[in-house]
Amino acid sequence: MILSGDALTKRVSALGFFVLFPGFILYHTLVAMGMIPALLGGLFGVVSVMLFVIYCALLSSQLHVLLSTTRGFALLTFAFFAYVLLWALANYGLVGGSIMRAALIQTIETLVLWLVLFILGYRVPLDSPRLARAFWLAFVLIAGYLLFHVATTGQWMFFARRMVEEGGENVSTYQGYARSALVLLVFLIAISERAVVRAGLIVLGAFVMFVLGARSELYAFLALTLVLLLLWAGMSVKYMLTLLAVIAAMIALVVSQFEALAGSRQLQVLDLTGTSSWLARQNLGLRATEQIMANPLLGRFGGHISSAEITGGYAHSMLSAWVNYGLLGFVLYLGLTVSAFVGSTYRLIIVGARDARWVFAFSINFVCLLLIVLAKPVFWPLPALGWGAFANALVAARLRQSSDATQQAGPAGTRRGAPGQHDAARDSQGCNDNESGTSDLRPSAL
Repeated sequence: MILSGDALTKRVSALGFFVLFPGFILYHTLVAMGMIPALLGGLFGVVSVMLFVIYCALLSSQLHVLLSTTRGFALLTFAFFAYVLLWALANYGLVGGSIMRAALIQTIETLVLWLVLFILGYRVPLDSPRLARAFWLAFVLIAGYLLFHVATTGQWMFFARRMVEEGGENVSTYQGYARSALVLLVFLIAISERAVVRAGLIVLGAFVMFVLGARSELYAFLALTLVLLLLWAGMSVKYMLTLLAVIAAMIALVVSQFEALAGSRQLQVLDLTGTSSWLARQNLGLRATEQIMANPLLGRFGGHISSAEITGGYAHSMLSAWVNYGLLGFVLYLGLTVSAFVGSTYRLIIVGARDARWVFAFSINFVCLLLIVLAKPVFWPLPALGWGAFANALVAARLRQSSDATQQAGPAGTRRGAPGQHDAARDSQGCNDNESGTSDLRPSAL
C-alpha cells in the first residue's frame, strides 16, 4: 500500500505524539528500573530530530491546506521561526565567540523542537480510536505504577534518577516527566465525553502530577481543570455535581494525608520566600529585566549565557524571549500563544464548539500561556504544540464548513437540471450526489 504525503504525515504524527509524551514516561521508567538500556539517550531530543527530518521531507504536502485555511496564523508561525533563525545567525555572524556559538546552538535546538511540535499538533489525529486506546493504556500503567510507588515506599514524590546508581544522566528529571504527563492528561480530558470519566481523570491526574513533583505543571493542570469544570458546570447540572465531587475528593485527600504532604516541595508554594529555587528564579528574572531595560528594542542575544555562564541561566518566563530575540521576537512569541488561546476560547465559549480538537487547543494554549507568563522560558518547546493544535482545529472546522456548503449546493443543482437527467448521470457514474473523492534537548539548570 502506497500512502500519500498527507496520510503518512498523519501516521507519523500519531506515532510521534505517543512516543514523545506517554512513551517518554514509560521509556525513562524502564531505563531507571534497568529493564532496558538507554538506546535513545534522553528520547525526546533524538526522536524529535527523526521527526524533523521526516517532516521536512513531507512539509510540501501540508503547506497548501495549512496556509490557505488558517487565515495567516500558520504563515505567521513560520515567519516567527524564520525570524528567530535569522536573528540568531546575524548575532553570531556579527559578534562571534563561544557565547554566541552556544546561544546559536541553543536556538537551533529550540527551532527543531518548535517545528516538530507545531506540525505534530497540526496533524495528530485526535479522533483516532487506536491512539486513544494507546493513551488510555499508558495512563493506566503510569497511574498504577505511581500508586504502587506511594503505597510501598510512603514517598509522595517519584524521582526516577534516584533509582539508578550509575548512568543517571540518561534518565529524565521530574520536569520531563511532568511535561509528558501534562500533555497525556490534557489529551485524555479532551477526547473524553462523559462527566464521570473526566472527573476520574482529574482526580487521578492531580495525584500523578503531584507525585511527579513539578510544581508549575501541577498547578497549571489544577487551574486548567478548574476552568474547564466551571465552563462545563455552567452548561450542565451533571458537570456542576462533578465539580463539587472533584473538589470534595481533593479536599478529603489533602486533609487525610496532610502530615505526609506538609513537607513536600509541591506545598512550598504556600511560602516560596524560603525556597532556593524560587530565589534563584527571582534573581534570573531581575537580571533579564536589567538587560531588557538596557536595550529594550534589540534585547541581548545570549545574555543569559554571558551573565550566568550556563545555557540554563535564562529567566523562567516569557522575558527570556525579549532578551534573546528582541522586542519583535517577544511580541511574535507571545502573540502566537495569545492568538491561539483567544481563538480557541472564542470557539469553545462563544460558538459553543464541543469538538475534541477545540478542547485540546484551548487546554494546551491555556496551560502554555499561564506557564510562559509565570514559570517557563522561551526554550520550553510546548507552546509550539499549542500553536499546531489551534491550526489543527481551525483547518478541520473550515474544511467541515466547506464540505457542508458543497452538500447544501448539491440538491439545488439537481432542481435546476432537467427531470431525470441528474439521476441518469449518477447511475452511469455509480456515485451519489455528494461524493467528491477525499474530503528540551537541553535541561534547565534549576
